[in-house]
Amino acid sequence: MFKKISNRMWLWLTTAIIGFTILFPLYWIFLSSITPEDMLFTTPINYIPLEPTLENYINLFSEMNIGMLIKDTGIIVISSVILSILIALMAGYAFARFDSIIMKIAIVFLVFTSMLPMVAAVIPMFQFFKLLKLVDTYFGVIILYTSNMIPFTTIVFVTFIRQIPRSLEEAAEVDGAGVFRRLFSILFPVLKPAIATMAIINFILGINEFMIPLIFTVEKIRPLSIGITLITRVNQYTIPWERISALATIMLVPIIIFVLVFEKNIMEGLMAGSLKQ
Repeated sequence: MFKKISNRMWLWLTTAIIGFTILFPLYWIFLSSITPEDMLFTTPINYIPLEPTLENYINLFSEMNIGMLIKDTGIIVISSVILSILIALMAGYAFARFDSIIMKIAIVFLVFTSMLPMVAAVIPMFQFFKLLKLVDTYFGVIILYTSNMIPFTTIVFVTFIRQIPRSLEEAAEVDGAGVFRRLFSILFPVLKPAIATMAIINFILGINEFMIPLIFTVEKIRPLSIGITLITRVNQYTIPWERISALATIMLVPIIIFVLVFEKNIMEGLMAGSLKQ
């Protein structure tokens, strides 16, 4: 009994430490966003807001078109998530079910592309997109976001599809179901936890993406992540941390909502065991 209580205490203590490590920076960002500028760096540090204010948010909305930033972010991220899920689902099915040397080579290349840093290919990609007149366009940015999400999403789907017994598809094939019908009618319901998990992960990656919009957007398109670079500064030496924290808090809101709403799907997708015949 003592050993059981001790193990549980260590489990809760470890969970508390990890939770504090993750949540404290988020709390500090929110705290900075509701703290007046002249009280931001007071000593000693106040971990509870003494004079909370929404002035930082008011100033942020007055100097920037936040609505446009949210609209651009929504169009780009939601479109990219949907496209990446559909493409990766079909690619994952092909890699998992059609076993050949070509497929094995292709998936190896896919793994390598997921490890390739964006900065290594940014110059030729920019020149190519400029030639096609896709720079600073929704279509061009969505292609880049989607291509960035596809490799890891495909690898995850391959793993999950391989766990699904082929007998489910064979039964549908006997009834005359084609490849696409088997994929979307038979496998899609089984893969819902994995699809929900990857949709949320890609959504978070899309909102946090900084390098792609920094390089491939100029004036017409401005996602929220780029908004941090557009905040007005008094001079080059002064950083408006209070307004940067306010914008960062706005970016965190949809992520927190998605995680809270789809928490069950995330856990099912990450911890699902193999299906057995």
